[in-house]
Amino acid sequence: MPEPWSDRQLILAIGLTLILVLGLIFGSVSLNREQQAPMLWRETPQPKATPLAI
Repeated sequence: MPEPWSDRQLILAIGLTLILVLGLIFGSVSLNREQQAPMLWRETPQPKATPLAI
């Protein structure tokens, strides 16, 4: 049976895992922002109000 990890090894493993996961998350978010086209806003014309014919 393998020896259990010491407290330092366990904290180091958890810390490295968190850094890796956060790095992957922030890396994928920044890559997705660069790939998306920028939003272009334009004024929509106001519909002309005309009386309804009955």
